[in-house]
Amino acid sequence: MEKLTLDIKDMELITWAKNYARSNSTSVRILFESHIRALKEFEKIEVKLSPELQNLRDPGQRPTEKEIEKHLVQRRK
Repeated sequence: MEKLTLDIKDMELITWAKNYARSNSTSVRILFESHIRALKEFEKIEVKLSPELQNLRDPGQRPTEKEIEKHLVQRRK
């Protein structure tokens, strides 16, 4: 088992983490480890964009100023 030491200067954050861990019957180490694991798993997830959102990534597919104004006028009615 490797050891990792964190230097956290915010005493309020440290106190909160310890209290949170205690109230959830765990330790700050386990909280930290769980959070890092969740971040690692989240990074593996491939986000699939809908065709509509994918089109927004292409500069040529974005609405013109005139189209945006027309849309806003229609919404305001």
